[in-house]
Amino acid sequence: MQIYKPNKPKGTKRRDSIVRGFMAAVEKNGFSKTTMTCVAQETGIAPSHIFYYFHSKEDILAEVFKHRCEAIIEGMEALKQQNFEAKINYLADFFYTENKSVNQNTTGVMYEAIGASVSDPTLAAHKEKMDRCCIELLAVVFNTAKINAEACMERAEILYACIAGSKLNGFFSPSVDLAHGRTLFIKAAYLLASDQDTDELPVC
Repeated sequence: MQIYKPNKPKGTKRRDSIVRGFMAAVEKNGFSKTTMTCVAQETGIAPSHIFYYFHSKEDILAEVFKHRCEAIIEGMEALKQQNFEAKINYLADFFYTENKSVNQNTTGVMYEAIGASVSDPTLAAHKEKMDRCCIELLAVVFNTAKINAEACMERAEILYACIAGSKLNGFFSPSVDLAHGRTLFIKAAYLLASDQDTDELPVC
């Protein structure tokens, strides 16, 4: 999907360069072992320049998390113009196909950010926004004459949990690949699309 990008403010290119250096450092060392010196080395600039733009590696992580959240939200906005089958296929491709924006490294950074959000109000706010927007957009998938607004939101929450769980399993379990997660996601979506009330669904 092509997204219009307005002119960026001064310093954005340098900030983007630092973020790329940070991502490379985290991929090599993991977040816990990544230092601002590591980021400077990957970026190719002096550490003092890094501190001009970011106070700490946590600040850079917050920037990365914010961008990833925005990318997910922007991608899911495309749902509004598609029918059910196209919506599900689009989401399956978006969440379960490796690309420049969604891959093992960026997923790992997202999990680092989610973990840090437990004690970081800024990261927590970005995560809360992402969760709320994604669930609201997923509700559009089930928006039919047979399913009321409340039921749409319930199904959206379940499907969002399915996405989060399958992605998490795929990241930490080598035997569970993206194709498996994609299949589970599609099956869950079609089951939830039935007009049966969620209160009537069996509880395991």
